Amino acid sequence: MTSYKLFDSKEELLQRLGDEGRKIIRIGDKKICLVLNQGEFHVFDHLCPHNQHSLLEGAINYKHEVVCPLHAYRFSLKDGMECEQRTKPLKIHSLKIENDGVFLQVND
Repeated sequence: MTSYKLFDSKEELLQRLGDEGRKIIRIGDKKICLVLNQGEFHVFDHLCPHNQHSLLEGAINYKHEVVCPLHAYRFSLKDGMECEQRTKPLKIHSLKIENDGVFLQVND
């Protein structure tokens, strides 16, 4: 796991997310979705492992799954597993909010 400092504070994070509560974070050539949904931050790979479609527009349902807008595959935001195991798991990452900043922990 690799850690990257994204923002200096939670306030800066919220400001950068804006009204939509969604943002793509670029780490080198990798894109990661950062989503605020019902007071929880979720961080996961930008592309659906099934057909490489962007998950930034995907809804997050009541089961805490991100739903791919292309084929409605549903991925758990806890472990990345697709609900019917029709494709490989989505990589899930974590966000740590500390006194000295907001850190993204990327699962390599």
